[in-house]
Amino acid sequence: MATSSSSSSSSFNKRVTKDRELIDEVFSWSLDAVLNEDHYKGKVNEIQERFSSTTAYMRSFIMPLLEETHHALMSKIKTISRAPTRGIINVSNFPTLFLESKSRGSYEPEVGDLIVLTNEKPRCIRDLNRTNGGLNYVVAMVKWVKDDKIQVVSSKPISFRGKECNKGGKPMLFAVHVVNLTPNINISQALHSKLDGKNMKIINKLLQTDPKGSKECSLCSIQHTKKSASLNLKQTMNTFDLNKSQKTAVWSCILARECPHQETVKLIWGPPGTGKTKTVCCLLFALFKMRCRTLTCAPTNNAVLEVSSRFMSLVKTSLEYNTYGFGDIVLFGKGERMKIGGFPELNQVFLENRVSVLAGCLSPTSGWRNKAGSIIKLLKYPKDEYNLYLRDARKVDDDASDEEEFELRDYNTGHRDIHGKEIIWKEKVFKNTKKLSFGDYITKKFNILEEKLTAMVTNLYTHMPTCFLTLPLANKMMRVVNLLRNTLEGVEISEENMESMNELVVMKKELFQVLEEVLCETVSFPKFKNDHDHEIANFCLENACLIFCTASSSIRLHKIKTNVELLVVDEAAQLKECESLIPLQLSGLRDVILIGDEMQLPAMVESRISKEKKFGRSLFRRLVSLKHPTHLLNVQYRMHPMISRFPNQKFYGKKIFNGPNVIKPNYTKQFLEGDMFGPYSFIHLTHGEVEFDETGSGKNMVEVAVVVDLITRLYKENIAEKRKISVGCITPYKAQVSAIENKLADFYETMEAGKHGFSVNVKTVDGFQGCEEDVIIISTVTGIGSRSIGFLSTDQRANVALTRARYCLWILGNGDTLWNSRTVWSPLVNDAIKRRRFYVGDEDERLERAINQRNLEVPKMSSKGDENGCLSNGIAEISLREEAGSSSSSSGLFLEGPRALPKDTKY
Repeated sequence: MATSSSSSSSSFNKRVTKDRELIDEVFSWSLDAVLNEDHYKGKVNEIQERFSSTTAYMRSFIMPLLEETHHALMSKIKTISRAPTRGIINVSNFPTLFLESKSRGSYEPEVGDLIVLTNEKPRCIRDLNRTNGGLNYVVAMVKWVKDDKIQVVSSKPISFRGKECNKGGKPMLFAVHVVNLTPNINISQALHSKLDGKNMKIINKLLQTDPKGSKECSLCSIQHTKKSASLNLKQTMNTFDLNKSQKTAVWSCILARECPHQETVKLIWGPPGTGKTKTVCCLLFALFKMRCRTLTCAPTNNAVLEVSSRFMSLVKTSLEYNTYGFGDIVLFGKGERMKIGGFPELNQVFLENRVSVLAGCLSPTSGWRNKAGSIIKLLKYPKDEYNLYLRDARKVDDDASDEEEFELRDYNTGHRDIHGKEIIWKEKVFKNTKKLSFGDYITKKFNILEEKLTAMVTNLYTHMPTCFLTLPLANKMMRVVNLLRNTLEGVEISEENMESMNELVVMKKELFQVLEEVLCETVSFPKFKNDHDHEIANFCLENACLIFCTASSSIRLHKIKTNVELLVVDEAAQLKECESLIPLQLSGLRDVILIGDEMQLPAMVESRISKEKKFGRSLFRRLVSLKHPTHLLNVQYRMHPMISRFPNQKFYGKKIFNGPNVIKPNYTKQFLEGDMFGPYSFIHLTHGEVEFDETGSGKNMVEVAVVVDLITRLYKENIAEKRKISVGCITPYKAQVSAIENKLADFYETMEAGKHGFSVNVKTVDGFQGCEEDVIIISTVTGIGSRSIGFLSTDQRANVALTRARYCLWILGNGDTLWNSRTVWSPLVNDAIKRRRFYVGDEDERLERAINQRNLEVPKMSSKGDENGCLSNGIAEISLREEAGSSSSSSGLFLEGPRALPKDTKY
């Protein structure tokens, strides 16, 4: 985003942005270009299904990527007055900038952030327009962050200073955050062949237009693979309780892994509730047992956390030797952004945590070897250790940690520094002068050392890769832990029994022997240099067997010495194809497994132009459209049959069967009285209008009132019957989410949300993918006279909304609008009527009161009639005529437009 006085072709710009094609392009945009919605109009071509060459394939994504980047920047720059900022107090070492101290709500820089450096905080977009006397500014990207320092690469050098001088720490410039470009930069590098892996085998395989190239190897078979698989693996697979379709999918992938004759790309199609995550985790567990070096990616942090968490729960119940083996599993990403704190079960495999743990264990001065030496010395020469303590009873060993007994005091060394000033040391001393007895001292110091050494040894066999720590060595370490805990347990220590008690002598001898063996066998452990955190992280990644991360983050693996044999992409239908090219180019990759469902939500694309040109299409979806073979998981275990009926028929061609659990009579649950609140119902609301805010987000307050009433009644049912109920409310608009949450705020305090086994989750459709609840209430945000149903119109979004419920699905909305929408909701309303699951909200007394109360709060707008008519008679007539065998159109719905009824007509 160049200013009017700078040029993107300057030598400075070229020098600092070498090999950064996307950043060079961004820096070349003027402010007018950024604000021009049609900047790339006519330059973006549709991404085809087939490609003539690898070069054509890569190039097809470049212009859509630039358009998407441009759109994101345009959206953010328009609201720059609300962007987070941070003062800069020193630019003397440019491009290193020193930031003012962080305060609440201030900008926290991240690598990849595009920022604007200005001499004043911009109050509006016009402030950046230099032709109108606007602010001086420079566009830059953050290269690294350390404490309160950042280093940037910019469109040009800073040639201006702020109005305030750097006195008293006052900012002289401001950094204004615009957007983070890291994901798009990573994609750009993949498209321009800048990745270190440069493995094109799989990509060439994907460009084969003949589906026959994707068939099973003629030299291998599933039966042969099962025979050659170890007995242990067969037994493990049998314990997973997989159905036939799941077993076929898993064994087919194992066959691909075992086949040395060709690269393979496998597709597993997992509709909602069919155990997709379970299948993926069972497959990963089999690959883990086979020691196959596997990378598991997903589009988002949430998806990565979900699959890794489920996998770890499987691993923890199957490990034979405590936590030994966790060191072969690594999950990495930015902890704060991932919100890893909500998944404590992942602490033992999360890379940031592992680096910290191993750094402490392997420290040459305070690590586990140091503690082992100290405990050997204490037990071998206890009298000498006690005499040292007596020599200066006020001093305490560094290992002491009881802050209640010790304090820091000044100690005059008797020396002076080069300036003649006395050198004073701080030392930890006893608060009282009472000396410990021999037994108390030995016991106390041993307990401190035992606690630290036990923790470090346990951490070592938990976090070290098994290629560096063998099973026999791990067993010795576990023996050390057991001996440490039992050596002085229940023993009264005195100078006499320290050497005379037979049991203690035997225990000490065994402990010394095992400890010394372990010390000897671990000399091969790596020694890390100054930048040990970075080295330890690379060490863990290079030696891991299973790695979990987002597809974008996998770019990190290109920079280390490692070969990934197999790639698993979970939620593959939500991943843009160009983004999948990052892990697909990893060195050593031979096999790829894509798991997803193209009938659910695709990747998020903000630019209308890019969306129209199929920039958001996934590799999974493109391969399905090319008739690439897929393994369909065809048994669903989530939804009551009345809920699954319509999605199965509409989206999956009746290919999905109900699992044995959902067809049992006890799977039917009646949480509220009345037929309206059975497993499946459409609740027609004849009142209420849609209001839109300045962002175009809609809300319908009548639907809000009904939602709150239903949740209130469910909570009372939860208390009265003491039954757990999880409720999800799905709606297409953020404004409706906010309106519902605001109305529930007071109610939440009253009901003590989360207690008594009752929970409520209110999200947009996009936020609910992958979730499930006992009861789902869909607020469609449709009203009288509405001509559009907005976000709900797409089949994928409707499918997600309709497939989240376990026991009850209640759909709220204006049936007229949905029936006339000529989208998937038209047959849904018709289907509800045919199945006699269509209800009018006013027929329920509680709902009628809630609706009337809402109507009293807001003056009712005068009715001018609905050109689409009223649902109440129209659809009823058509439905009855269809049941009587009358002729109908091909859609079975739009025979005639529904007729408007007088206001006093009752349905």
